[in-house]
Amino acid sequence: MGQYYAPTIIYQDGSIASFNGHAYNNGIKLCEHSWIGNNLVNAVYSKIQNKPRRVAWIGDYSVQDYETCNEAYTKHFSLEDFLKYYNRVWSDGDAKEMIPPSVFTPRELDLINEKTKNAYLVNHDRKEYLDFGSYIRRCTPREGVWAGMCADPLPLLTACGNGRGGGDFHDSDSTTGYAEVGIWAFHELELTSSMPEGYQECTYSFVESRA
Repeated sequence: MGQYYAPTIIYQDGSIASFNGHAYNNGIKLCEHSWIGNNLVNAVYSKIQNKPRRVAWIGDYSVQDYETCNEAYTKHFSLEDFLKYYNRVWSDGDAKEMIPPSVFTPRELDLINEKTKNAYLVNHDRKEYLDFGSYIRRCTPREGVWAGMCADPLPLLTACGNGRGGGDFHDSDSTTGYAEVGIWAFHELELTSSMPEGYQECTYSFVESRA
């Protein structure tokens, strides 16, 4: 079965907002929208541009084997605490804010694309950052089925539940970066145009296919 994902932002006051990929004309399986230039992912970037907020891409299978899966985010949340977010996203219907594409300008929905340079995804919890220009250069296949298509790091770094369903970013001979999927889930992230001083550059790479 395919697993569905809800990109989720947690504001400073603890309130949350979520995104429905179908509203952005996207599939809601992880790898259906996790590519550079995607409008759904750019909507999330727009919400954290110069505004640090916690981000998680919450899969609807992410409660399965929660206490034994050893994923990074489970070390910071008990199952009970995780369910407070999971249930808001997947069970409470209109009890949360849903952010539609109509609130964004065309420029905001194209904020990060294959030509992006001088943009940085900053993790304030880990004091590290990812340079988009460098990331896109090293993670864009030049040949094969996915030539020219670059996996976007934000959904993958913040995914909860990866590997439990079809459409996930699976570990195989044709993927790179599986071990890093989910390691930034629920961390305070920010998109900036300035390299943060005193932070460590990270070189995480996600590649869907090398074939």
